[in-house]
Amino acid sequence: MKPVTIEVVSHLLTTYSHCTRCGLMFRESGLEREVTSRDREEYPRDLQEEFLKLSEWICELSRLYRHRISIRLIDAKSPLGIYKSLMHRFRIYPTFIIEKKDVYSGWDQQELECLVDLRIRTANQ
Repeated sequence: MKPVTIEVVSHLLTTYSHCTRCGLMFRESGLEREVTSRDREEYPRDLQEEFLKLSEWICELSRLYRHRISIRLIDAKSPLGIYKSLMHRFRIYPTFIIEKKDVYSGWDQQELECLVDLRIRTANQ
């Protein structure tokens, strides 16, 4: 069975460690933790809390569905994130795009799980 794809479009926190070259430099110099935590601290508190909540959701989804889903994170401010929001016509984040068909925006975990369950059942038929 091919895993169901879930694209998560949301505001993501970006740090220097996301850059391959920068991350390597900071890792080798022993400064990675200091730089990464300082980068995160500079974001507004509400964005940090939203990112933490989203991280917990994604961990929970991964635990529940294991090998049956594939999750892809997309930054809402990136060209791909903007394209997805125009293509699927949403302006609320986080937004979950399931198998490029079902779109759910918001924080109702039960609603999201119902959509994922439906796509998994459909994929098995």
